[in-house]
Amino acid sequence: MNTPALISALHTLCRAPLQLGAHLTGAMLVRLGILCLALFTAIGQLVHQTRDPRLVLAHADLVEKFSQQVHLAQLTTALDAEASGAHALSLETYDGLRDGTCSFEAQPELAAGRTCYQSTGDLLAAWLGLNYFEAQRRIDDAHLLIGRRTPQGTICEPRFAQLAEVYAKGGADRRSIAATARRLEKLEATDTTFDGVPTELKARGTDGRFLEEHAAESLRSLGPDEARKDISSRISLYKQLKGDKLPPKLGLFIGPVVQGVHEFTLRTLATQAQLIRSIAVQASAPRTKAGQAARTPVQPDGSTEAADQPATEPTAARAAESAESIDRSGTAEEPTAGAPTWLRTENPMPDWARAAEEPSGAKPELPADDAEATPGKSIPANAEVASDREEVSVALRRLNALMAILATPAGGKAKAVIPRFIVYMWLSDLQNLDRAYGTTSNGVRLPPGELRRALAKANVIPVVLGGNSQPLDMGRSRRYHEGYVRAGVLARDRGCIVPGCTTAPDHVEIDHYKLPWAEGGTTSVKSGAAVCPDGHHSRHLGQLKIVDVNGLPHVILPPHLDPEQKPRRNTYWDALQLGDAPDPDVAGPEPPENDE
Repeated sequence: MNTPALISALHTLCRAPLQLGAHLTGAMLVRLGILCLALFTAIGQLVHQTRDPRLVLAHADLVEKFSQQVHLAQLTTALDAEASGAHALSLETYDGLRDGTCSFEAQPELAAGRTCYQSTGDLLAAWLGLNYFEAQRRIDDAHLLIGRRTPQGTICEPRFAQLAEVYAKGGADRRSIAATARRLEKLEATDTTFDGVPTELKARGTDGRFLEEHAAESLRSLGPDEARKDISSRISLYKQLKGDKLPPKLGLFIGPVVQGVHEFTLRTLATQAQLIRSIAVQASAPRTKAGQAARTPVQPDGSTEAADQPATEPTAARAAESAESIDRSGTAEEPTAGAPTWLRTENPMPDWARAAEEPSGAKPELPADDAEATPGKSIPANAEVASDREEVSVALRRLNALMAILATPAGGKAKAVIPRFIVYMWLSDLQNLDRAYGTTSNGVRLPPGELRRALAKANVIPVVLGGNSQPLDMGRSRRYHEGYVRAGVLARDRGCIVPGCTTAPDHVEIDHYKLPWAEGGTTSVKSGAAVCPDGHHSRHLGQLKIVDVNGLPHVILPPHLDPEQKPRRNTYWDALQLGDAPDPDVAGPEPPENDE
């Protein structure tokens, strides 16, 4: 086989439709399309036979590009079918197209009298073997992102011009762009362009910009999960401010009993939700005091008794617990045989580190109410209990913790989980509480009214932010990122800072990213970065880098994921970015001076 000649012929084939243009007949175009499909199918079969992982990945990238182009072609052809009146063709024309005997030389033959199909959606559903709603959805999506018909039969710009630009350039997943356009359309009035009445977009954010503009910007600059969350948050806020529907009724609703299991529905406000989320987070951590206690249900008399319900849910976390005793700070306390190689050192421990160790080999233990602060910190006193007892599911531990609060009387033996209420807010927010929003450590967003009420109560800890997104006065440094030091890091990073990571804040570890503790590094808010366990290991293995940019830790992903090698911070958990601090000149009035 003359391979160079074959490749040259294929290049010519690819250029032929654009170069020859009108010289190609309709039959030729159909034939070229069939040949392209056959070639693509054959290539996929050959790749499958090789089982070469490199070739598989290269082909997977090609398949995804085909998929994105196919999505664009589906909407474009749906609009073309509508604009050309394809549903009005004669029955003989449809039959000829299906059996390949239709001639494209003559003008299309239209049906005389009643058409075979009432609409383009009916035609596409029958012709392509689709559900009607899927066929009509393609037409509707085309109106949002490709173009719309006018009363004169021409095509005008789509309803969402900025999203259409991102869609045409392939700046993001085209399926996600179409889904976003459908969500935004629900916030707008009915489109009457085809009736000759122009319609304009109405949905705007709190800053006065169109929600479409925000969505297009998010899809262009953020990862898929980050963009989806950002767009969802803006749409949800818009509905809250503009919606006419009343919110669901608050309360505890008793549901049915299914095979002896009672079901309840609980609806709360944001401040109440934070208390419940705090209990759930503390009880979910299997290696904390709260998590250990929640493994055993509490009886009505306050005593504890081993659960008689066998747990049959094996988890990877249990295997990880027995294989690793890694501290959240990024160093190993005593590497075991199962410890990763990057945790082991051939050099003896320096003198200053020996002096900093706890006496008698004791390890620092979390405060009783600090279970949420370091969820992965092992508790030596309870380690044997954890290993001997069957793993209890996360949902059951949460239930046990809640029942302990409800059932334990004063002086009871079981210790109930104490909810924690930490609110992140800017220094300028304290000067402008009438419209300030707050965010709790568990990601619950507090509207202004609830924020003011929460700050007026006791047991609410405000973490005030100022300057370049840095927490203010979070306490003294120590060896482990615990307590308020960890809270300070999470106030800044909110969750894992690796772009696109969705690991919840309560599952992240704090890494000494500037200088490891074993090499003389210090433990403070500035020295720590919140990363998930996988990201933590990846940094130590050199698969990604964490660098300091003006006091904020940023991640540099591998070149194959980020060719620009640009320092980035995850936005999924609303991590603070450079320049996020509000302008004090416009944030609100200055606090009154002390008259004393």
